[in-house]
Amino acid sequence: MAINTEQMTVAPLRRTTDPSPTIWLKRLIDSGTLYIPQNLNPTQFATLQAITLLLSHSGSYYAASRLDATLVTSAASAPPDAPAPPIAFDYRLGLDEIEIITRTRTNYSFTELPAELQDAILSLIASRDLTSRKLDLAHWLEDLHYQTLELAA
Repeated sequence: MAINTEQMTVAPLRRTTDPSPTIWLKRLIDSGTLYIPQNLNPTQFATLQAITLLLSHSGSYYAASRLDATLVTSAASAPPDAPAPPIAFDYRLGLDEIEIITRTRTNYSFTELPAELQDAILSLIASRDLTSRKLDLAHWLEDLHYQTLELAA
């Protein structure tokens, strides 16, 4: 058996590095896998997502992100001929009030409750058995239901 002593060409080792976490995060956002709320804080968005899942058809998981994206900061920014879009302040206030009511009554966040309790709380709000001084939550919930069904379709 002969040993070949000719010089072998070896390619230099290249160290491949993974993209930075910010690049991975950007890819997730760009692909639509991860949604970053535009008009709501993360707690408000989580509550909105839980509510829209209860109010909409099963399988419409993107209603909350679509609703957040349609929120405007003032009624003046809407075109004059168009129907009034949802106003971010109203949604923030309603979501905060639901969170306050839930924490006061159960000591848990709305999103931490099982779906049955979330549904019970929303039913009590709709029947005006749970109210808020800052906002007519029953009317707010009715508007949210209408907007959710519109966006989930």
